[in-house]
Amino acid sequence: MFQKKQTYELVPGDILLHPLYRPDGLLFVQKHKKLSESVIAHIKKQFPKDFPFLVVSSEQQLHDFIREKQYEHHSFYEALKQVVDIHRQYIQMPITVQLYEPSLTEEEVETTFLAELNLFSPTWALIEQTLDSPRLLRRAKQIDEQLNRIVLKDETILHLYQKMRQYHDVLAIHSLNTTAISLMLGLVLELRDEDIIELCLATLFADIGFTQIPKEQFVNYLNEAKTNEEIMRNHIKLSIELITSSAYGRQKNIIYGILDHHEWFNGWGVPNKKSGNDIHLYGRIIAIAQYYDELVGGYIGEKSYTSFEAINEVWNERGKKLDPHILRIFLDKTALYKVGQAIQIRPYEWASIIGFTDYIHDPLRPLVQKRDGTIIDLSRKR
Repeated sequence: MFQKKQTYELVPGDILLHPLYRPDGLLFVQKHKKLSESVIAHIKKQFPKDFPFLVVSSEQQLHDFIREKQYEHHSFYEALKQVVDIHRQYIQMPITVQLYEPSLTEEEVETTFLAELNLFSPTWALIEQTLDSPRLLRRAKQIDEQLNRIVLKDETILHLYQKMRQYHDVLAIHSLNTTAISLMLGLVLELRDEDIIELCLATLFADIGFTQIPKEQFVNYLNEAKTNEEIMRNHIKLSIELITSSAYGRQKNIIYGILDHHEWFNGWGVPNKKSGNDIHLYGRIIAIAQYYDELVGGYIGEKSYTSFEAINEVWNERGKKLDPHILRIFLDKTALYKVGQAIQIRPYEWASIIGFTDYIHDPLRPLVQKRDGTIIDLSRKR
């Protein structure tokens, strides 16, 4: 039988019966994930101690839960509804019972490629909240349809995606989240539809090469903050080998995007120490998407950031690790950091942007108003 627990009650071995999304709306923990001490520590960083979860305490209980279809029982539905109502207060995207448990919807859902992605990340909700243009949103939906058609013709792509899912949760979640971010970056940069499709596929499979190395090495690589340059170079090579097993994946731009995604804008990256515009555009975009998601997801070096902290860290890397022009265009052409938008100023606390002291030079430090009416000038907080 399932249990309802709060953050402070979670223990290693508990298994989540629903996905968990981060406050920024991207995927945090997959459904049916067994929680480790490390994952629980990251949850405590992002959510308050009384944040609710539905769990079972063993693999046998999970087996019984699925076999007996307890997820269709009225008691589970009511408990899940209560959980979702609280989660909505902390996650800045539309969260529904059906998103947490698709079997509870009465609508027939067509299984498509991005629907598969949306099962793990509310991609379209995130896009609708972020893109400051109905025109860009229409383009996003058209690109979704084109991606679906490509996958129908190239089953290798779906097979490679399943390969990542089966290898490690972190790799699958990171790949899905960064694909959503790259899609939005491609849209605000006004890339052609075919370019954005290539960009999405390059992002999704940029790290698939890790599936060819032992999981222990992969975990150590993350815990050592990606300092093992040999593994970094090797996974790039392996990722290109795997994606080119797909007919569509052999396109030059996809290959160069994967090849260059660890290059730094200032020339200090790998494998070829390229700099500036010599780095393929897809590589520069993927670098931004991956860096942000790593910071909030807590995958690297066991440290996690709030979305506010992460965006500031990304901004501070402009001109060094990351392309400053892409970052600025993304800020200017999306709903992020605009008057009326909510931002997470510290764990568990949100505030609404009411203006800026100097948006031109300091676009990440607005004037905000907390829910209790207190006004804070973030430009004075360093």
